[in-house]
Amino acid sequence: MVSLLLVAGCASPAWTDSGYHQQVVTTAEAAASSVDLVRLVVENEARLTRPYLQTVLTEAVTALGSVDSQFSAVQPPTRAAVSARAELTALTGEAADQVQTLLNEVRLGGVENPAQAAGDLRELSDELRAAAE
Repeated sequence: MVSLLLVAGCASPAWTDSGYHQQVVTTAEAAASSVDLVRLVVENEARLTRPYLQTVLTEAVTALGSVDSQFSAVQPPTRAAVSARAELTALTGEAADQVQTLLNEVRLGGVENPAQAAGDLRELSDELRAAAE
């Protein structure tokens, strides 16, 4: 019985659409900010040391995971909110995957195609910001 109560306490409901929308906005903006930082680092990869790149990318992966985890803990109050949740979690998951891939590339010698990676990150950031509207 105690474990059931602990599991039930892991997710909190959003009581209103406006409250949930604010969670969507906050989450999307935080994820976009992390993606923008990674894009700047990738664009300037040639001027940065590999340990610095690894640190920034590792912290970005952690931040994206944290943002997604916190957002996932809030239950959507309506069907429309369920749809917004699905869209945003897909985007934050994609962001985490892209940053993890870049981190792996840096660990193996460097970003394979920095210009392409920066373009992909810019597009993803734009999609995250659009989800916040």
